[in-house]
Amino acid sequence: MTMAVMRWTILCVGVLVWGCVSNGTLRDFTFTSSTDETFPPVQEVELYANGVDRPHQVIGEVRVQGYPEESQESLEARLLEGAREVGAEGVIVVERGTTVSETGRAGIRNDNVGGAAKDYRLYPPPQGIEVKRTYISGRAIRFTE
Repeated sequence: MTMAVMRWTILCVGVLVWGCVSNGTLRDFTFTSSTDETFPPVQEVELYANGVDRPHQVIGEVRVQGYPEESQESLEARLLEGAREVGAEGVIVVERGTTVSETGRAGIRNDNVGGAAKDYRLYPPPQGIEVKRTYISGRAIRFTE
């Protein structure tokens, strides 16, 4: 009995780990294509901060988001990995920055269960919950030569 439970546990953990590793989606990376074409993944992608002097075609817009604790090098690596997967040979950086969004309010009580909502006075007043995210956006390009 103990061996059967141990085998099932090992099998379930193995399947979970395999599923997480093979997920294949890059977190917080978005690609908006500007062409009808699809391109195979490439081996190497370059990051350009001030434009490119070689002839190229813009294939779409790319963007990656992270938290302020994440280094710029890590954000750039994730941006380039996502661009590589969509077939871009380079990324021209358009904008780097930080966004702040309000995700909710702390201290609000909602008792709308089976009837009219009840109003409560809260002290101290509810405070907004803000989340800061850093981002890099750019143009995904392929060289025409």
